[in-house]
Amino acid sequence: MGSLIDAFSIPIIRHAFFGIVVAGSTLSLLGIIIVSLNLTAIRFTLMHTGLLGAAIGTAIGSQPTAGAFIMVLAASAIMAAITKKKNVSTSSASGLIMTASLAGAFIILAVAGVPAMQIFDIFAGNILMLTRIDLLFTIFLGLLIVTFFAIAYREIQLVLLDKELALNLGVPVDGMMTIIFIMVGIGVAGALRLVGALLVDAIILLPGIAALRISRRFLSALLLSSLFGFLSAACGFILAIVLDLPVGASTAIVSAIIMAVVLLLPDTHR
Repeated sequence: MGSLIDAFSIPIIRHAFFGIVVAGSTLSLLGIIIVSLNLTAIRFTLMHTGLLGAAIGTAIGSQPTAGAFIMVLAASAIMAAITKKKNVSTSSASGLIMTASLAGAFIILAVAGVPAMQIFDIFAGNILMLTRIDLLFTIFLGLLIVTFFAIAYREIQLVLLDKELALNLGVPVDGMMTIIFIMVGIGVAGALRLVGALLVDAIILLPGIAALRISRRFLSALLLSSLFGFLSAACGFILAIVLDLPVGASTAIVSAIIMAVVLLLPDTHR
């Protein structure tokens, strides 16, 4: 316990802890949308799009994480625009953008002479490199996501339930879907900075899946997803400090354990 208290006396440890806890509590809300709309392929595409952004950022002398964030948001908006067309599925748009992003990233690596390992570091992530500015930005993103759910609660619920019904009730479905895509992009981009692309699912997807399995109401699903995200982040971080483990991996393990426990519970939807 003493070593844990000593660790939290270090500013960089406190920044990292608060950052990942805020992310786990807020970004996890997006998991409900991703699972309900079957958008799981999108977050995988956005991770690889971040690779292209990181390559561009490094090539022009900027921060790779900043380039990844901007490119992920741009890709989210592009996918939203593409999928508005009736004959283009989300999976088709995801495949197109992921392939183009990977190709673009490797071309930049070859032409600009950017070290490949420096770019692929984005898949590992390092929460302990979080600065005070990064923490404030993470809090801002979290508040943005919570505000979105609070303001558009009814519209989001209707879109997730039935798009045709939502349209008949006056909900601007196309506009809502565009915002949803962008918010998912914000969540993935924010998670990239915290735990890396390979562990995005630990604080976004798994909490949402677990919450939906045991929740019958939209509000309870959101609250449970936030709770599971918080527990994954907080317990994973503390476990990493105590046992000297990678924070991202510890967070993912805790999230997976929560998911496994929920799967063992009776299915409330039967």
